[in-house]
Amino acid sequence: MKKHQWIATLLSLICTGLGMFYIGTPGMIIGGTLLMAFQGAALFIFFMTLGFLGLIIGPLAIGLHIIGLIIPVIYFNYRSPKKPMFDEKRKRQLASPWKIVLRTVIGLALFAGSIYAGYTWGSAPFMKTAAEKREVQEAAESYLEQKYNEPFKVTDVDYTWAIGSYNLRAHPVQSPELEFTLSSNEASPPSISNDTYLNLLWGQQLRDRLKPLLAELYPDQAFANAYVNSDIDTIERDYNQLANTDGDISQNISLIVFADLTADNLAQEKERVLELIRRLPSVAVPGETDLHIEYYGADLKTPDRVKKLEQDFDMNGKQSTHIFREFDISKITSTDDIEIRGLE
Repeated sequence: MKKHQWIATLLSLICTGLGMFYIGTPGMIIGGTLLMAFQGAALFIFFMTLGFLGLIIGPLAIGLHIIGLIIPVIYFNYRSPKKPMFDEKRKRQLASPWKIVLRTVIGLALFAGSIYAGYTWGSAPFMKTAAEKREVQEAAESYLEQKYNEPFKVTDVDYTWAIGSYNLRAHPVQSPELEFTLSSNEASPPSISNDTYLNLLWGQQLRDRLKPLLAELYPDQAFANAYVNSDIDTIERDYNQLANTDGDISQNISLIVFADLTADNLAQEKERVLELIRRLPSVAVPGETDLHIEYYGADLKTPDRVKKLEQDFDMNGKQSTHIFREFDISKITSTDDIEIRGLE
């Protein structure tokens, strides 16, 4: 079967090493497989390092592609005409369908093996084994149980090579809905830190305290989420007791409100927001409070969406119509200080 240079060149241009597979000799198949494997490993490392090695890997990947383009050109233009017996043998080999099939199978096997080996060996420095992740998981669960004197379950252990640390998700065994995050380094034994358990626990308690106020001001319209920060050194589970500590308190309150705001009722909504801000100190502990309100059309409030909001406070990509944001509500003294921006 006659091979054409322009087909080999075009295939090499489309994919590194593909033109060498088209030529089909054992050497070309092995060479094409190696070029594909090396380029694939280089691109994998590029993505695993978040592009930090782009100045090195980018030229390397392009260079491998150019090599795969040049080799078929050399094969067709510079092979020796002084070996007629060799050329005749190659023609007979190419003319045998079973030999072509056999070489194709061998080439595919080599290609699959090189991809697997390249992925396994190439990814090893950037990933952690199941045993290493299990060690971090067990260390995190032990750390949390000793710190808070209750059992916890770590559900996710993700390793980030670029910063050399683990990101974990966990929840108390008795309250699986209270999922929080924490971190670990890659030392052995691991050092666990930055857990947000109390932040979310306090936020849950603040959200419960907000419900009666929201039911009064936004009957069947508003849903809340809260996150509380405190720099106290002691472990205090009761949000109310934070008022008796010496640490600085900051709290973020987020609301989703289903209401059709128009130019006619916008002033009325500002009055309602002002009333909410004036009464928040009665349910929140003293400290800086950030208030964030997103407004959605009333027709988006469905039983299924309400149930989901109560679980994970997510509108799943639905676009809000208006938004209000104040990072310190103590600065709000009148409706003139309130800006509800339209987003449509």
